[in-house]
Amino acid sequence: PRLPATERRDAILRAALPLFAVRGFEGTTTRELATAAGVTEPILYRHFPGKAELFAAVLGGAADRVQATLEAAIEGHASAPARMRALADGLESLLSAHEDDFRVMNGAAAVHGSEETVAQVRAAYARLGRFLSKALDAPGLRRGVSPETAGHLLLEVGLGAALVRPLGLAVVKRPGYGAEAMKLLLSAVAAPVKG
Repeated sequence: PRLPATERRDAILRAALPLFAVRGFEGTTTRELATAAGVTEPILYRHFPGKAELFAAVLGGAADRVQATLEAAIEGHASAPARMRALADGLESLLSAHEDDFRVMNGAAAVHGSEETVAQVRAAYARLGRFLSKALDAPGLRRGVSPETAGHLLLEVGLGAALVRPLGLAVVKRPGYGAEAMKLLLSAVAAPVKG
């Protein structure tokens, strides 16, 4: 069926995400992308000038969705430690809900493909790092720990979790692992609780 241009574009983006997540930019052809979206290659090119532009849109959408979930997780929490706990509590659902989003971002970062792709991934990670830094710019950080450092540490920990948790390592799956890991992270960046 003929769809309005914006709906067709969104359908192409939805179909492209799992392909790029599994095969990466280099391993995915425009023919496969068009077939997955149920369109011809010329229609694909009407919406995106090339595969690089389609990948950039998929990558941007992935970062948007992850950030929206992070924003929802910290909503209503005023202190930096409370926000970190809220993020930790939502980590499992974040990782499962955004598995393909993280695979696209992490895969593109690991491949170090074209300069353009690396720049796009860097921009997506930088945006998430800025968001987390701003989120942790609240009462409760340990003296001498900047919100920027705490936010980017949290980004690194989260991205590592996005890579490691789906592998099902026994230690990571152990009951209580998440709470113990959060305790370690909070002890590094949160101000000691008085009393």
